[in-house]
Amino acid sequence: MEGRPMFSLHKTRGGVHPPQCKDMRDFACASITPPERVLIPMNMHIGAPASPVVNEGDHVYVGTLIGEVSGLGSPIHASISGTVSRVATEKLPTGATAPVVEIVSDGKMEPDPSLSSPTYSNKEEFIACVRDSGMVGLGGASFPTWFKMRAPEGKSFEYLVVNGMECEPYITSDYRQMMEHSERVIDGVFRAIEALEIPAAVIGVEDNKPEAVHELRRVVREKGHAERIEVMEIPTKYPAGGEKVLIKATTGRDVPAGGLPIDVGCLVVNVTTISRVEQYFRYGMPLTCKTVTVTGDCIANPGNYRIPLGMSVRDVIDATGGMVKEPRKIIMGGPMMGRTITDIDCPIIKANNAIVVLHDSAVLPDETACIRCGRCVRACPLSLEPFALDAASRGHDAVALDELAVMNCMECGSCAYVCPAHRRITASIREGKAVYRGEVARLTAPSEKKEA
Repeated sequence: MEGRPMFSLHKTRGGVHPPQCKDMRDFACASITPPERVLIPMNMHIGAPASPVVNEGDHVYVGTLIGEVSGLGSPIHASISGTVSRVATEKLPTGATAPVVEIVSDGKMEPDPSLSSPTYSNKEEFIACVRDSGMVGLGGASFPTWFKMRAPEGKSFEYLVVNGMECEPYITSDYRQMMEHSERVIDGVFRAIEALEIPAAVIGVEDNKPEAVHELRRVVREKGHAERIEVMEIPTKYPAGGEKVLIKATTGRDVPAGGLPIDVGCLVVNVTTISRVEQYFRYGMPLTCKTVTVTGDCIANPGNYRIPLGMSVRDVIDATGGMVKEPRKIIMGGPMMGRTITDIDCPIIKANNAIVVLHDSAVLPDETACIRCGRCVRACPLSLEPFALDAASRGHDAVALDELAVMNCMECGSCAYVCPAHRRITASIREGKAVYRGEVARLTAPSEKKEA
């Protein structure tokens, strides 16, 4: 029999219930035909871009280090074997400018012969190994995993909270990870809490994934980890997978405004991230590919695919059979938090977990004036005032943005989803954040110069 649960379910505020569209949930992950070339950006993480450590003409293998970082960031590795054809700094289809490494395939996909399973004897060495893996948050945040695992001096982790919610419509890659690699997930969770000296872990999974809950619980029981690891079934509601929302649901703790999970003793890691960390410790292969849900009414053969990093969206669509109709919108990520792209030569990066190609449901109604109905306020999981943030963002009012705590917005899209005026609130707030950051930089620059 299982012991008394370590965690209890807590109510969270706000949220919405968009159509789930999880049509690919029962499609097992399949490998994709490797492309003839990849273009790997060096800015696939939060932090400064990596610096290329290879030159044009170099031969690389799958897993060869091609980009190194100092400070906050994550190293980057070759996703195919072949020859480096270009090392440059250029503007990417996303609009960002960053160093890139282009590799032309030799068709062999040979792993780097120098790779081996890493070993560690203490917490610091474990974190260093996670850094070497190139791992970042694979749920979409792309924050370097090793950096997140370092508790600041004077603080410690009480709980590891593993995010298996995958509440975004259409995306099923995390679900397939839990179904196909449940043992690896649990081994990764146990390895992390042991190495990081964390007393207990909870894996949060939405109750629309009962098969994954059952499978994970089975493995926990069979491995005898029930006293340290609990799998919690959480009511389906978007954005239940938001970091602060999940912490509240599983532990009852509220992350303070402007605060981080460590402020309430929590380390939050995506379920695929922890699985891939365990894979690295088992086999020594760093992060070189990404499991991506390719779906939408335009895709000929939708499914969940393992895709080499740096492969273009165009090549992915072609490799999966092409399109059956002309798309009106292509989203990298899900429809709530993903980003619409206009250039399908955009490369797959570490944060990508879906490509959604739509025709029938892609056209949105025109915006009308805000009617101050308050639906966006009720839907916001973080108790913000989206209608006011929208107005301040459009007016580039940095003072109002500061007073309304614009940087606390998680950009979940719940406000825009419920808005009867069809206001593009999330996109507006995203622009407002840029305005706010620019104003902060302007105001702080003089004092920094004086100190220098």
